[in-house]
Amino acid sequence: MTESGTIFSQNVKQIAFDDERHKKMLNRYIFFMCAAEDCANHYANIELEKNRAFNIRNKAFKYYDKLLVDFETNVINNGGIVRWARDAEEAKYMIYNILSDEKAKNVVKTKSILAEEIGLMPFLEMKKVDITETDTGDFICYQYNERPSDPNHSASHKKQKDIAELYAEKFGLSNDLSPKQLMTVTRKVLNNRYLTADAAITSADFFVADTGDIIISEDEGNVLKSIANADVHIVLVGIDKLIPSIDDISVLLPLSSLYEVTRIKAKSYYTILSKPEKSQIKKQKLYVVLVDNNRSTLLAKEQQRRIMTCIECGACHSVCPIFNTIGGHVYDNAFPGPVGVIRKIGDGYEESAHLATLCGSCHQCEQYCPMNIKISDLILRNRIEIAKENGSLLGEKRVFNFIMKRVSSRKEMDKTKEFLNRLEMKQMLKKTWGVHREIPVLAEESFSELWKKLNNFDQSV
Repeated sequence: MTESGTIFSQNVKQIAFDDERHKKMLNRYIFFMCAAEDCANHYANIELEKNRAFNIRNKAFKYYDKLLVDFETNVINNGGIVRWARDAEEAKYMIYNILSDEKAKNVVKTKSILAEEIGLMPFLEMKKVDITETDTGDFICYQYNERPSDPNHSASHKKQKDIAELYAEKFGLSNDLSPKQLMTVTRKVLNNRYLTADAAITSADFFVADTGDIIISEDEGNVLKSIANADVHIVLVGIDKLIPSIDDISVLLPLSSLYEVTRIKAKSYYTILSKPEKSQIKKQKLYVVLVDNNRSTLLAKEQQRRIMTCIECGACHSVCPIFNTIGGHVYDNAFPGPVGVIRKIGDGYEESAHLATLCGSCHQCEQYCPMNIKISDLILRNRIEIAKENGSLLGEKRVFNFIMKRVSSRKEMDKTKEFLNRLEMKQMLKKTWGVHREIPVLAEESFSELWKKLNNFDQSV
């Protein structure tokens, strides 16, 4: 097992038996199911719309090399600047260099899963950049010096009481503030940052090849506030967010908001950013940083590239029983849950081996996925490839080969005595199942022996 796999196993052992965390995750699951209860009623034919959405995204990947060039051309024609980053390190230094060249002293950032993926915030803070997270949930998490546990509900693992105590320590306030008061304090702190921001870093839901437009959705209004005053706007986006036409957002945006808690099933604000602001009062610079970071590796895989059609609605990990047991922090990437399990294979077989087992094949994720992605099948495909290619799994291969040989025929199974069968079971399971559960005991007689006895068969035959 790799070092990351060992750390993962240790973290899981600490969290999986935390009753308090279980209660929080159960409440979160119930909350999601209530929001999802009547989602299909918003469509005359929800399955048809899901298929349309998948085809739009899948079509983009078939021609993404050409479409990416079309997008770059249109952004430049619209007055923007495009930068290409092959990996996380290149993306981080690219953004830092832009901020340095533009002499940006006060930087604000909005929610971005890609920024979490590449570790942008810690990197910029290490470089002494004065940067503030403006998403409320992410802002709370960064006060704890930890990353969000859930891309959609960043601070859902925190108690109100704990947040109030943290705010009391950080901002010199009372330690018994109500949720409304905590929100008021957060907005006051962030509003001061919006007004003095020199640069804003945002993500994007999609970017459009045929127009060069950038699509951004939000609930809080922090994106619009961030880019309103900033002279420099940096859009950090993965190459997988490409869509061919502006007309496609009529299908994709409603589905990406399918599980919103509001009855209209939509985000509060949608922004279509076509060009930087150019007026007598203000001349804004727009930088678009397109990041690969192993996305092209996944796109090259005929099966697993389907996960790149994900629109990050959060449904799969909201219903995943494994995610709801261990939470999001133990996943060592910015995409926790089933999507992260599949995407991790882009980092290599050894790095993804410890996550490939995190699926019970319950298929709930597929039931709620608005893109009709066969998530369980893709996780199984990962397992098959890892088992074939990853040398660290040779021990497991030997065990399963031994088991398959034993169960291939009744003679092989009956060669050893019953106590040896029980010993094998104990040896195989004591370090995994046996740590927290009683190891099952095999029967004294096999089914074959019982059947022969009950039917008066000659035991010597």
